[in-house]
Amino acid sequence: MNYLITLDIGTSGTRASLYDQTGKCHFTTISEYHTSFIYPNKVEQNPTDWKDAAITTLTKVGTFVKENNLQPMGISITSQRASLIPVDKEGNHYHDAIMWQDKRTLAECAEMEKKISMGELHKRTGLRLSPYAVLPRILWLKNHEPAIFEKAHKLIGVQDYVAFHLTGEFKTDWSQAARTMLLDIKTFEWDPELLDIGGLTNDKLADLIPPGSVAGYLRSAMSELTGLEKGLPVILAGGDQQAAALALNVIKPGAAEANTGTGSFIIVATEEPKFDEKCRVICSASAIPGKWILEAVIFNSGSVQRWFKEQFYQDLIDQEDAYPLLEKEAASSTPGSNGVMMLAHFEGSAAPYWEPKAKGTFFNLSLGTKRADMIRAVYEGITMEIADNLALISQVGSEINTVTIAGGMAKSNLFANMQADAFGVNTVRYKDSEASSLGAAISALVTLGVYDDYEIAATSMLGTNMEIFEPREKENLIFSQMRVRKNRFFNALQQEEVYDLFMGDIGEVETIYKK
Repeated sequence: MNYLITLDIGTSGTRASLYDQTGKCHFTTISEYHTSFIYPNKVEQNPTDWKDAAITTLTKVGTFVKENNLQPMGISITSQRASLIPVDKEGNHYHDAIMWQDKRTLAECAEMEKKISMGELHKRTGLRLSPYAVLPRILWLKNHEPAIFEKAHKLIGVQDYVAFHLTGEFKTDWSQAARTMLLDIKTFEWDPELLDIGGLTNDKLADLIPPGSVAGYLRSAMSELTGLEKGLPVILAGGDQQAAALALNVIKPGAAEANTGTGSFIIVATEEPKFDEKCRVICSASAIPGKWILEAVIFNSGSVQRWFKEQFYQDLIDQEDAYPLLEKEAASSTPGSNGVMMLAHFEGSAAPYWEPKAKGTFFNLSLGTKRADMIRAVYEGITMEIADNLALISQVGSEINTVTIAGGMAKSNLFANMQADAFGVNTVRYKDSEASSLGAAISALVTLGVYDDYEIAATSMLGTNMEIFEPREKENLIFSQMRVRKNRFFNALQQEEVYDLFMGDIGEVETIYKK
């Protein structure tokens, strides 16, 4: 039997797992950390937390493999995307990571728009001009922290950072680089004009390699810390959502995934780059070299559920089974949450609206509103946002026949049924809901020659252990009506510039009030 270690570096924690070639997970451990949300629009993490979490979790895996006399073939890394870390030659960071949810770069986006149009940028990079991508963060660093920008040896992402500390090599794969706004999405090479806009040269970035490539080998210092064998190959499996697509069998057109962790990511596979005329859907590099995905991004979903639990369920805060109790209470409310609606834009909206100034909202509260209605509105609000994006991405790509769901929230049967009802198609949930980790294992086992290709690997490792949730006609109609309400409500807030009124301190918005 062949064994493979995966390292999944998420926004809330890092998970290390040990898989065999059949897809069975023999051991898993997680190390959690927190994100700093700095009012009004900054989101940061300390990169050292990722390094420490990697060491902590890999050490536990190292102990397990020694106790069981196992010999893993390598370590496969996948991670969150679109964050920025300026580092020195030794990988020490000069500034906390500017995270993918961060929105401080509105001025830099406006600066870029004078140099390249949204449409041209989308056709080159597959992205849209927004604070979500890395290039505006680089421009912010250059404008506001010029000394750090100049002395930084490399400007890298999360996967690159951890891989460097494991191997001593600065490498990044196409699927991660596709989030920088510097990669030509057709050729998978750095775009010279976009590098010029950022004031960059190639040597300021990590070296490009295809997803699924060996980035380097576990160096002595990390071997001693973790107890794992020196020289183990370290593979860059790609971005966490691209890796998840492998484990959710989203390899050919027609299948979609909705992966809900801190945020939600809706993905379909495509054999060629496709572009949305309104630049709402992202075209990105797949975890399969030379393939692409279409993707819609939701910034806040599972993070909203976690926030609601921490703020309104103090009685459950220390209970391990808190989320099933939230689900039970949500189920006691009625479909439609007794009229309560939640917009899940707590840190801005990505697809389909792309409104970085948007904020989270509970609407239509009355003195009869119960906590159960509000927590159900959280589940329903997240579900509606995913459903709207599935509809959008199917227009750009191709018809969607099935949707596979995954991520922490997908463990909830209530949420799974809601998604099937809202999507109107059969919705599949595999037993292993940690799709990014399993996808990283699939990628590496193809790289290391255990399987000949990704379809064979996915079929062999996923098996048939799945549940199918079928849409219910009445509930589908209710969700259709709620989506109409949601979109009209959002449009009213945006068109009346309500979000602008609440950006910054009251004294800063005088001109808007006068208008």
